[in-house]
Amino acid sequence: MKLSKEIRTYCATCKKHTVHTASVVSVSRKRGKMSTGERQKSRGARGHGGHGKFSKVPVSRMARRSKTTRKIPVKLACKECGKASQRSIGRMKKTEIKR
Repeated sequence: MKLSKEIRTYCATCKKHTVHTASVVSVSRKRGKMSTGERQKSRGARGHGGHGKFSKVPVSRMARRSKTTRKIPVKLACKECGKASQRSIGRMKKTEIKR
């Protein structure tokens, strides 16, 4: 979907409709490897014998996946006061900002 660079919408700080600049929010970087599950898995992988929960054949990520698209968050920054807010514009595979 193509989004326009400027959107006229309500600003909660100004308490009126103003022109906002739109930008697609980038995906944040992932957390570190040593989450609770990761530590639990490394503990169980030590030693001999079966490893219980983690000894089973893994299910592929695509087999678990139910949705093919993600909700796209858009950052809207007011041109008058500069206050920014995020808004989800629904599910879509690809977005781009029109110049």
